[in-house]
Amino acid sequence: MIEKNVTFNDDAWAKIKSGVTLLNRAVGSTLGPNGKTVILEDAQGNPHVTKDGITVAESLLFPDPIENLAMSTVRQASKKTALRAGDGTTSSIVVSNAIVALTSRNRIGNVHLFKKGMYDAKDYVVSVLKKTSKKLNKKDLLSVASISANNDESIGKLIAEAYEKVGKDGVVAVEQSYNEKSYVTIKEGTKIDRGWATHHLVTDLNKREFVAQSPFIFICSTQIQSAQQILPILQHCAETSKQIIIVSDTSEEFLATMILNNNKGRFKACVIRPPGIGYKRDELLEDLALMTGSKVFSEAQGNDFGQIDTSYLGMADKVVVSEGETVLFTKPKEEGKIKKLKKHIEDLLSDESEADNEWHLRDRLSKLTGGVATVHVGASTEVEMKEKMDRVDDAINATRAALKMGVVPGGGATLLHIAKDMRLHIQDSKHHEMHPSYIEAWDILIKALAAPLTTILYNTGITDKKFTEITKSMMQETYKVGYNALSGELVDMYKEKILDPTAVTINVVENAVSVACELITTDCVVTNVRA
Repeated sequence: MIEKNVTFNDDAWAKIKSGVTLLNRAVGSTLGPNGKTVILEDAQGNPHVTKDGITVAESLLFPDPIENLAMSTVRQASKKTALRAGDGTTSSIVVSNAIVALTSRNRIGNVHLFKKGMYDAKDYVVSVLKKTSKKLNKKDLLSVASISANNDESIGKLIAEAYEKVGKDGVVAVEQSYNEKSYVTIKEGTKIDRGWATHHLVTDLNKREFVAQSPFIFICSTQIQSAQQILPILQHCAETSKQIIIVSDTSEEFLATMILNNNKGRFKACVIRPPGIGYKRDELLEDLALMTGSKVFSEAQGNDFGQIDTSYLGMADKVVVSEGETVLFTKPKEEGKIKKLKKHIEDLLSDESEADNEWHLRDRLSKLTGGVATVHVGASTEVEMKEKMDRVDDAINATRAALKMGVVPGGGATLLHIAKDMRLHIQDSKHHEMHPSYIEAWDILIKALAAPLTTILYNTGITDKKFTEITKSMMQETYKVGYNALSGELVDMYKEKILDPTAVTINVVENAVSVACELITTDCVVTNVRA
């Protein structure tokens, strides 16, 4: 057994704060239109220049074990923001740090009521964000894409073009161009809202992706317990040197076998958990089989593992599997059947009795009709290419989130306005009768919501005095008014198209509050003894 160090109370809290602060200083410097770049050194000593918050965060490893644990905890929470909403990693870290930095342990008092207060305050913020949100129009689409790409309008135009062609439910991917030019291509394909079952199967360690060219597709609605059950299929992969995508629930034993075969180079396989549950899962799997020319194996439908053969296999031109989703580039094999299925789903959508299934039906329809747009990124050097692809990836994700839930005024403006209303809310309600610990939590979150704007202004070179003037002026205005860090003026953020995806902003607040509460209420840290 490894020896452990145990650190308690104030000593542990000081290190936790320090770790979160260091993470925030590194990542926060990239926020906003005047955010700075960060130069990262890889394992081979090569430089990687980036303004992508999650890339910076992923590169960090602190020598102090407690600082490192605190940093890793916040980093994981910020990654959830990106996974759920596509962007917002940096803002999530900035708000998490603000909550932790503003918290004094001797003022928390009742931990239970403090956490309740923090979560109630968070719920208030989320409810206002949803009410404030506006749908995205064509001009807004370009603006969100450009802002998310660090105000690069050329990238914004490419992403807007991509989504205009495939629709809000279509898939937009990013690839490296073979020359210095950046452009968009459209191919047929679909998407699964599930990623790899284990990161041990990825082929691209940096992007944490499994990328397969012309792989077999095997879809199974019955849980696979062992490799022996589908041995004829796996042998065929080994004989043909083909990669395979397995869409199925599996045992840990089966996953371990796939990892072993991948490592030994017998064949490359990636396992994806099926989307949906119950009959909805079955329908989504049948749709996927239709798109890839495969057959769904199902014991419930009378199929027998003892009689399995390669006739169940389909194919795709290319498959990219990430942590949260799978994109398949594939030309439908039976277009006549797909057209009939689309018509059937459209008829169901017009049937009032199917209202409860509307989301599921629209999801099926989008996967059958949406294509896959690829933004090919060009650059003159490898360093520029990496930096540019990070920005494009962020912008694609942010645009996708904006199309789903709409937008709010960006640049930290909306959160600052909500903070103003929160102050009035607790003054005008019965909250004043609540426990001091509850009120303390509200007060901390109110102050922390200013952190994104504060960081943007700091990166612009604004002094503390000027910052106070700006925030006071903003507080006297409506929600639509914010600070344009490029022009140095208070403006109508909708007119100037300085907008943030609502889904991103919601996830920033939710994940920041969640992780900060866990750290704040930590009284003991156990770490391994280092040599």
